[in-house]
Amino acid sequence: MKSFNMVTRKSETGRTSGQAAAALLGLLALTGCNLAPSFLKPAVPLPSSFKRSGPWRTATPRDEVKRGSWWSSFGDARLSSLMKQAEANSPTLELAMHRVTEAQALARADRANLFPFLTLNGSAQRSRGSSNLQFQFAGGRTRTLLGTGLDLSYELDFWGRLRNQSRAGSERAEAAEANRNTALLGLQSELAMNYFALRTQDAQIALLRRTVELRRRTVSLARTRFEQGDIAQVDVAQAETDLNATEAEAIGLERTRMELEHAIALLLGTTPSQFNQVEHAISGQPPSVPKSMPSDLLERRPDIASAERQMAALNAEIGVAKAALFPSVTIGLTGGTQTSYPWKIADAASRVWGLGPAGVEWPLLRGGEVKAGIEASQARYDQAAAAYKSTVLSAVREVEDALAGIEVLKRQSAAQDATVAAASQALALSQKRYESGLVAYYEVLDGQRTLLRAEQEATRIQGERFLATVMLIKALGGGW
Repeated sequence: MKSFNMVTRKSETGRTSGQAAAALLGLLALTGCNLAPSFLKPAVPLPSSFKRSGPWRTATPRDEVKRGSWWSSFGDARLSSLMKQAEANSPTLELAMHRVTEAQALARADRANLFPFLTLNGSAQRSRGSSNLQFQFAGGRTRTLLGTGLDLSYELDFWGRLRNQSRAGSERAEAAEANRNTALLGLQSELAMNYFALRTQDAQIALLRRTVELRRRTVSLARTRFEQGDIAQVDVAQAETDLNATEAEAIGLERTRMELEHAIALLLGTTPSQFNQVEHAISGQPPSVPKSMPSDLLERRPDIASAERQMAALNAEIGVAKAALFPSVTIGLTGGTQTSYPWKIADAASRVWGLGPAGVEWPLLRGGEVKAGIEASQARYDQAAAAYKSTVLSAVREVEDALAGIEVLKRQSAAQDATVAAASQALALSQKRYESGLVAYYEVLDGQRTLLRAEQEATRIQGERFLATVMLIKALGGGW
């Protein structure tokens, strides 16, 4: 009989172990469930090439790849120095960096829910029980209870709620980093545009100052000729009027220059009184656009990367919302010591343990709250998908606008240079005719004004070409 009974127990033990293993495998299989839909980027009808003449090539750069110092292509040491200062001191960039730190910390907090929680606790209690209670065998006595313990709690992630919550946090942290890169690119491009606008303003001021010097010489010559009786006094008055008007225009440009200086100081994270940019007239040509340029912006621009990762986060949150339809199971394990005597707290006889508490929560009746939460999560994802499409299409438009601007401004600059040359020649002829007594002074004055306006327009177009190049660099996510 003993032999038979022992065999029976062994068989039951083997069957019990098999059932436990099967149950464990079942739990592992359940924890692999994920109720979030598969994430797919929305299809955006991108062109295989840009509208401007190329030929362009299609590329798939990644947004995390550093663009390097794209402003170095302008060959301006002053601009490079300002870029370093802005990146180190800009409060806008500092704010974006703190947001990245916050998002990364929240992502780590969400990821922590995937692991068991272990809590160390201790207690000390001195109490007296009543002696007037039924079945109270130790009533009326005072006792001390000392305890130490470890409490372990773990939620079984059957439906992927915790994993999807962690994934959403990670995607938002990456979106925050992309937003920081967007802020950095915006800071750099705005600084470059203000810098070239300032240099253009310096060129305009320098042009007017040169013109003022020429006008002064003209006034001096006119007075001399009037005193000699060669010309009428009206010619002197006209020359003086034109001189005063040019001086007033030159002074007026100084206000705009100061405003540009103040704007640059703000980007550098300093006050206007602490920043002063010496006058440096714009010259030369902006860097030429290469014949081969990326046309796929999906993984290059940081704002597009941010929009995509926001979508991925909201997609994971759909899984979090759907998991609320099913029960959540939490298991617990406690262990420690209990004693009334401090010197026995480490004895084996003082040890205590327990399995539990175990909790199951299943929302059976919530008045449609869970379903509404799922619909809201889906709607938020759809909004993000629409925003992503809009961001991509806006990016394509910005590139097209910049390319068109560069092309048109280049042709306009060539035409304006021809205008300046013609106006200069016309003025020279007018001066010869005036000196010969063939025409009145107003013809020379008109020629001077025409040449000045032509030179001012040529300078403006030159500055616009630099700005259009910076806009193209920004539209492409930083360089090409």
